Amino acid sequence: MQTFYKSLLLVLLLTSVILFAGCSSVPKPIGEMASAKAQIETAVTNEAGKFAAVELDRAKSKLRRAERAVVEEEYLTAKQLADEARSDAKLAAAKANATRAKQSAQEMKDTVQTMEREIDRVQKR
Repeated sequence: MQTFYKSLLLVLLLTSVILFAGCSSVPKPIGEMASAKAQIETAVTNEAGKFAAVELDRAKSKLRRAERAVVEEEYLTAKQLADEARSDAKLAAAKANATRAKQSAQEMKDTVQTMEREIDRVQKR
């Protein structure tokens, strides 16, 4: 009987070690969370809310889900969501930059056309 309890104790001890090792194998995604937050701030600064609202909202949503996963100590899920949030925010910033560049190019084109018309008008006098 005593051998049974020793065996049971050994099995429980090994199971506990395996469970604790599994829990600690994925560290808290501190860097990933900070990187996602910083990229979202960059996207906001680049007016992604105006030019890439869908992508920015998606990034913010994934970051909120990542924060909940951290609270629940689901670090692998949190890391994945934080990485996705960072990527979505990066896309939002890039789309915002591209849209602003297009607008700027169109404004330059319009200015050049206005100047050409004015030159033509002055030369015809």
